[in-house]
Amino acid sequence: MTVLDTLSIFTALLEVLLQGGVIYGWPSIQFVLIQEGYFALNCSSPPDNGTITPCSSDEASFNLVFSLATVALMISAIPLGYIFDIFGTWTSRSIACFLSTFGWTLLAVMSPQTAGLLFPAMIMIATGGLHFLVSNVQLSDLTTNFKSAYIFLLNGAFDSAIVVFFLNKVAYDSGIHLTSVFQFMACLSVFPWLRTFLLMPKNKILVDKDSSVGRYGIMEILHFAKRTEINSSFNLQSPDQDNSNPEESSNNNTQNKNKELSLKSCLKSPLFWTNLIFLCVGYLRLVFYLGSYITWISQIQPPDRIDFFANLFGYILIAAGLAAPINGVICDAVVKYSGDSNISQNTRKLRGLFVTMFITGCIEIILNITVLTHSIYGSLVILLFFRSFLFGSVANFLALNFPMVHFGQLYGVTFFAAGLFSLLQYALFLSIENSYLFSIVNYLLLAVCILSFVHPALIIVKAYTNKASAVTRN
Repeated sequence: MTVLDTLSIFTALLEVLLQGGVIYGWPSIQFVLIQEGYFALNCSSPPDNGTITPCSSDEASFNLVFSLATVALMISAIPLGYIFDIFGTWTSRSIACFLSTFGWTLLAVMSPQTAGLLFPAMIMIATGGLHFLVSNVQLSDLTTNFKSAYIFLLNGAFDSAIVVFFLNKVAYDSGIHLTSVFQFMACLSVFPWLRTFLLMPKNKILVDKDSSVGRYGIMEILHFAKRTEINSSFNLQSPDQDNSNPEESSNNNTQNKNKELSLKSCLKSPLFWTNLIFLCVGYLRLVFYLGSYITWISQIQPPDRIDFFANLFGYILIAAGLAAPINGVICDAVVKYSGDSNISQNTRKLRGLFVTMFITGCIEIILNITVLTHSIYGSLVILLFFRSFLFGSVANFLALNFPMVHFGQLYGVTFFAAGLFSLLQYALFLSIENSYLFSIVNYLLLAVCILSFVHPALIIVKAYTNKASAVTRN
């Protein structure tokens, strides 16, 4: 890898950490917004200063903001994924940058009297954050020996973005006005704009180029300036000179490599659909936990302990980025060292994907159990791994099992379906008025999560089928 490759990868992780899955830090910022009196007008008796006493209408409004934002995040994956695959990186990332910047700006200008701005602001921040993740997955092609580890690390950074709202809460608790905090975040949203046009390709990453010309915006700009200077000195170009665009020819080569597996064939694959179902179930489990966290601890802890557990949520989940690469490293190790040399690379990949999916499924089951047993500390630790492993496993499966040229659209369809499925979360939120109903909902989620093990089962069956077919041919 070149210096620019390393710089692009490093800044990609930083960008996703600062602007990615910020919405999943919702419990931290919800606590602050309650203290500021947002949606308090919906209550017959507004909360006293310094205490957390949200009414049912208050909680319903906050849950609706979170539900709409997380659903919009997932549903937006399909149009932005299509734009990314068809029109390239600069176009799709420009849309994401605009959404992120405008969302933070809305937060900076809102007040308790204009609490309705929370809806478009959170939707824009969530939507833009997801596409920062999607557009940076292509950099995994630069790390062929550690492709899965990079994808999991990137998803870990996306999950660790909850630290943004947590640090916003810490700043607020230290006396900094909430408006000033959001103004700082609005200024920080300029960083993705700079990365887009300096350290990201105009279309897609070109791994087979000998130089960085055309790979990154900064080199493309410099190359264009140099070419303009040459053309101004020599108005004539040799007739036998190749006028083809090196980026276009490289893209054509990439397309030719993957033409044997079309987008339609990918969508017809049974494993694609079981992967989709795996994410739908896991994501519903995740967003229900995050959206009901404050309500849950309010039911089982005294009021003076809620602030402690709100802070604990942020402290523990900051480490999500450190836990994320574990599953990726395991997958890379299984792919590299699995079985003898006669096993095909595709079978090795399937074995690696089975291990990561099985581990993620087991952690999902344990998370359900910790919630049902009212183990707050245990649930937070398990959640730390589950959030990173869930998104990383799904993205890694699509990247390793299907051509990267279709990644944006396949990722978009998967997340779009999960977004629609997660609409159930708001109905679940409305049904947890007491601890008894909360337990019933969690038992139902546990049963559904067990059924999602169909996906890793089909993966390992296909791996053994491929191995048997290879032995028969030999």
